[in-house]
Amino acid sequence: MNLKQGIITLALLCSLPVCAEQPAAEQVTQDQAGFSSGTVYRAAFTTAIENREPTDKLDQANNEQKQLYFFTELRDMSGQTAKHRWEYNGKVMAEVEFNVKGPRWRVWSSKTFNPEWTGDWKVSVINAAGEVISEKNLNYAAAEPQTAPAAEPAAQEAATETAPANDSATMPAAQ
Repeated sequence: MNLKQGIITLALLCSLPVCAEQPAAEQVTQDQAGFSSGTVYRAAFTTAIENREPTDKLDQANNEQKQLYFFTELRDMSGQTAKHRWEYNGKVMAEVEFNVKGPRWRVWSSKTFNPEWTGDWKVSVINAAGEVISEKNLNYAAAEPQTAPAAEPAAQEAATETAPANDSATMPAAQ
């Protein structure tokens, strides 16, 4: 290779990264066009979903509750994805991804709990850019043992005395 060819080759090689970066930058701009980080209008832990709505709102639950749901109403995320990330004591236990198909979109995920998984739970709502746009925490605690109070003897007697007698009337047979 002579000097002239070397200079031309060097010039071409130096210009390639510049040319390659421009389409990538244009692609990022195009990807972000129309992107909204979205908002979480409502979010709640709940024991059930009925008619696309949470039946209750929980900050804590006991380990007798085997399954819980996390409900989210998303706004301004149409055409994007959202994710529920379930974490237990800082460890990711599950991720559920949703395709958002409207400007107001209600989604929920559920988690079946092991009774030994007591402690702090968190669900993060994550948009398509990987940004956490909302978080909720739940304390999943051991159920307190329930002991039935012993009935007082007088109350037992009163209950026995007031119990209805089993009087069954007999009807004569039809003839």
